[in-house]
Amino acid sequence: MKKISFFFALLILLGNFTIAQKNFPDWAKGIIWYQIFPERFANGDINNDPAADKAFANYPAPKGWKTTPWTSNWFATSDWEANRFSGKNDYTSRRYGGDIQGIINNLDYIKSLGVGAIYINPVFEAESMHKYDGSTYHHIDINFGSDPEGDKKLIASETPDDPATWVWTSADKLFLKLIRETHNRGMRIIIDGVFNHTGTLFWAFQDIIKNQQKSKYKDWYKIKSFNDSVSGSRFDYKGWWNYKSLPEFNRTKENLNDGPKNYIINACKRWLNPNGNGDLTAGIDGWRLDVAREVPMGFWRDWSKAVKETNPHAIIIGELWELSGDFVGKDGPFDALMNYNFAFAVNNFIIADKQKIKTSEFIKLLEAIDTTYPAENLNILQNLLDSHDTERLISLIKNPDRKFDSDADERNPLYNPAKPDEKDINKLKLVVAFQMAYRGAPMIYYGDEVGMWGADDPHDRKPMVWDYLKYDDEVIDSTSGFKTGLGVYKVEQNKTVLSFYKKIISVRNNNAVLKTGNLKFIYSSDADKTFAFSRELNGEKIIAVFNVDAKPHKVDLNVKVKSLYNLMDDGNIKVKNNKPQLKLEPESFLILKQK
Repeated sequence: MKKISFFFALLILLGNFTIAQKNFPDWAKGIIWYQIFPERFANGDINNDPAADKAFANYPAPKGWKTTPWTSNWFATSDWEANRFSGKNDYTSRRYGGDIQGIINNLDYIKSLGVGAIYINPVFEAESMHKYDGSTYHHIDINFGSDPEGDKKLIASETPDDPATWVWTSADKLFLKLIRETHNRGMRIIIDGVFNHTGTLFWAFQDIIKNQQKSKYKDWYKIKSFNDSVSGSRFDYKGWWNYKSLPEFNRTKENLNDGPKNYIINACKRWLNPNGNGDLTAGIDGWRLDVAREVPMGFWRDWSKAVKETNPHAIIIGELWELSGDFVGKDGPFDALMNYNFAFAVNNFIIADKQKIKTSEFIKLLEAIDTTYPAENLNILQNLLDSHDTERLISLIKNPDRKFDSDADERNPLYNPAKPDEKDINKLKLVVAFQMAYRGAPMIYYGDEVGMWGADDPHDRKPMVWDYLKYDDEVIDSTSGFKTGLGVYKVEQNKTVLSFYKKIISVRNNNAVLKTGNLKFIYSSDADKTFAFSRELNGEKIIAVFNVDAKPHKVDLNVKVKSLYNLMDDGNIKVKNNKPQLKLEPESFLILKQK
């Protein structure tokens, strides 16, 4: 067994990786997640930036195509974009060069935030910048590593469906280094699993294209017809949501075809236990699973069993936008889900302006989550407020009174894509304070902590704003497609926002009760739009109080205390006759602890 960090040695001594323990990721309770979109996080190695033949493997590359400068104006139209789309931007065909080395270089930054675990969008070899069109599951994208051309040759030497022939490329080895470096800093790491569909460059699908019905992989996909000169039929297949770039794996009602199923399981074991010797510190700590409900439940049960046999404490998180008690819990194959229902509730009450739901309705939405899942799972639900699939949080705040993830781009003439102002930032603090004080495992989408803004995909996937780089102004004019919010905006880290994130995260991390304590709503007012809840653990108690209204309000809590202080500024709270005297300013909060 290789040398491991003190942190992980301690975890082993505590039994955190003991096979005999319950197959549950206790380490994930109340942890803070940080989501990274790798192509847009940091360019740590400019020598591995993708060339045109990678970005346009299925189509002719536009004349003059090249990697887009990291610090350029997002709405600027490059020459190759202008030539391709008559002056319009081609955001999805851009490459900025983000890679694994860029993540490694910034692990200390992530750790400094107080983050405990990292979730990374797909990292496997793929044509697109988002990597949801995988070409393989057992190799990291060659342009995320240090030797793309050398990795191509190594991959070509394998028999892809025979794990005994698999090799480790430079990109694979760099990813294993990322795992080690993440673990050495006391953090965990999970990656995206996309097991419903692949890209057309996936090795098995390419064999079908070449050999048609003679391919040994012909049953791996939902093939409608093969090329046949006699009958005149042409090759056709089922694409995910009819996107031909994303062919779907073949399946029965209950399971995936055995071919892709066995390959997927073998590939997943590779990343959970890369040394093959049971040293789980060398592998990833779990998976986030794309479009989970579109994959048969029988597959998930078999796959989950294989994952837990490999690492009993790996976490399995499903992308499930609806309440999903069938997937998460005692009889479900997953441990947790991306808790979009948490985001829906926050959007409809804290973020909404003229169309706020009632305080009592807000609490009912949250209680519906609590009653859907077993108690032990509630502390590991991934409580997100935005992601790579939605507009950014602060832009959601700037454009209130809409359904979450709806009408958030150029097609909405009223949508304002402009840089957030002070009012937006104040509301952001209120929202994030609730996220960090509430039960569950909060998730931060990269860049939210420095005030990054952006409409829905693709604008939510701008390159990360780093304080060591100087960025061009963002110019939003009539050519952008937006009808409002036009102007010139300075792009830089918002230090006020960053300081707030660090402070509120430290409050959470320094008080175990906020991570795993019981939660109880102890006060609410529909009229005043105020509420309070308590968190309790081992005799320790914290009370979080929120005023979501645009007016100041007094809050009379029916609790007896001798003294309280505000964890955000260590200021004492006035107590009279053992009752706290609370007056909250508009859209403000208090996180209070008994001395």
